[in-house]
Amino acid sequence: MNNYKPIKNNLSTAFQGLIAGIILISNNMIFPGFFPSKALSQTALDAKIQQAMIDAINDEYRARAFYNAVIEKFGAVRPFSNIVQAENNHVNLWRNLFAQYGMAVPNDRFPGQISAPNTLKEACQMGVEAEIANVKMYDNFLTFVTQPDLKAAFTQLRQVSQERHLPAFERCQTQPNRGLRNS
Repeated sequence: MNNYKPIKNNLSTAFQGLIAGIILISNNMIFPGFFPSKALSQTALDAKIQQAMIDAINDEYRARAFYNAVIEKFGAVRPFSNIVQAENNHVNLWRNLFAQYGMAVPNDRFPGQISAPNTLKEACQMGVEAEIANVKMYDNFLTFVTQPDLKAAFTQLRQVSQERHLPAFERCQTQPNRGLRNS
């Protein structure tokens, strides 16, 4: 048996590999989303957009600390026990976006700094107020953010606040003991 391959085939394979490499590199220039960590970190964000990201993650930190304080005081009561998990997901979303844009993730300075009110009904009312403020914050950010991934994040989080969290806290406000778990 002859295992000899003509030089032409080896050069052809090498040439094909070279072409594939050039295409991948040029696609990063033509389609920057193909390599998101490189492409996004090269995109400079202005100070206003950076501040919006910082405000957004701090809002998630603050909400998470409040919901944890309510849970610590009243037990794993809904909607707090459910929504605190959503806040964790929102924080992770922001951490990923900060990393993609090459920005330092702000430290969470809220744990242990926020206390729960005296009653569950008050906590529900505070949840309603926080979600209304959250929607307004995202509405404001959406007036100037143009980056598709950031705009999508702001839009998604606004929608979650408006359509899920706010109604849950409104129900909680009218029926504060509904979510209590029997021990």
